[in-house]
Order: sequence, then structure tokens, then C-alpha cells
Amino acid sequence: MAFTYPVTLNLNNRRCTVVGGGEVAFRKVQSLLEEQANVVVVSPALCEELQDLYQSGTFTWINEAFKEEFLQDSFLVIAATNNRAINHQVSVWCENNHVLVNVVDSRDESSFTVNSAVRRGDLLIAISTGGASPAVSKAIRMRLEEMFGEEYAVMLEIMADAREKAMDSITDEKKRRAFLQQLAQMNLQDVLKTESKEEVQKRVELCLSSYWA
Repeated sequence: MAFTYPVTLNLNNRRCTVVGGGEVAFRKVQSLLEEQANVVVVSPALCEELQDLYQSGTFTWINEAFKEEFLQDSFLVIAATNNRAINHQVSVWCENNHVLVNVVDSRDESSFTVNSAVRRGDLLIAISTGGASPAVSKAIRMRLEEMFGEEYAVMLEIMADAREKAMDSITDEKKRRAFLQQLAQMNLQDVLKTESKEEVQKRVELCLSSYWA
């Protein structure tokens, strides 16, 4: 199965169900919680890491053997057990009920894969090999992490603020578009390596003011 359509999802407060309670499930739960998902774990037992996480009250635990009814109302599902039959059953249910599913031991039974990613504030760079080689994805991610530092996160904060101000203060659409294009060409991420955020903001505000006339 080819995974060729790139997409990012808003999981905030959406029910995401993880079937399984081992170390793989723990990593999946962690990543979902980072996106503020409403996580439900289905498993008769939890590994030590998941037990510790559960004590903090960050997810719901259904302490039972898997039943299809536990998948109801899920936005997406991850089948992360070490039981091939259960993972297959989860996949079939999701396919029949039009629910996104990732089966950790079967690309062919998955409707999505979880990409390796570099995050710098609002910047998200996802890397996928279509499940062919997670090791290659990791190697590329490590290289990109060196190329894109934390200055990109600060840059995007400044640009988002400047864009909002431009929408309010530049009424001429052509001028506003010209400002935003100039802003993108200022290479603020490089300037931030030698100047403070406040100094760069002053640069941007000076540029913005030149479009008010």
C-alpha cells in the first residue's frame, strides 16, 4: 500500500483509541497526548511506563480485553498489540466503519502512517518513507534538526504577529501582499542568530510602517 497523500490532523480533544498496553503503545499514547488528543487505551494490562502515565490522569484506561465496541466514536485508532489476530480485527472494524487506523505490524492493513517529524514551534517538517524504512526517516530527521534550529520557531512567531498587524493596518490588498512577500524574503531566521527577538521585531515593524502611506 502506498502512502502518498501528505496531511496534518487536528487531534485536539478528539477521541483517539490505542489498542495495546506495551512499550509501542506507550510511545503512541505519548505522541497523541502531545497533540491534546482525548486518548483511550484498551488493554487488560499496562507496561510500567503507561502505568506511570495513567497515574497522572492523562488518558482513559479500559482495563479489559479488546472488544469492537470500545472503538465506537473514535476519530482514529492505533492497533499496537503483539497479537496479530487482534490487530487484524481492529483494522477490519476501522475499515468497515470508515475510521482512520494505523496497525503497527501491518502497513497493508493501515490507512495512515505516523511520520517522523521535526518541530520548531509552528514549523512542522514531516518525513515519510511510506513505512519502507523508519531508519532512513530517522536519519533524515536528525539531519533536518541540525538545519532548522529554534530560530525558526521565533521567526514564525514574529511573522504571525506581523501578518495579523498587516491585515488590520494595510487596507490596500496589493500593498499588503507586497509586505508579506518582502517579509518572507527578509531571512529573519538568519538575523535571529545574531540579533534578539525584540530587535528583529523592530525591523519588521519599521518595514510594516513603510506600507501605511
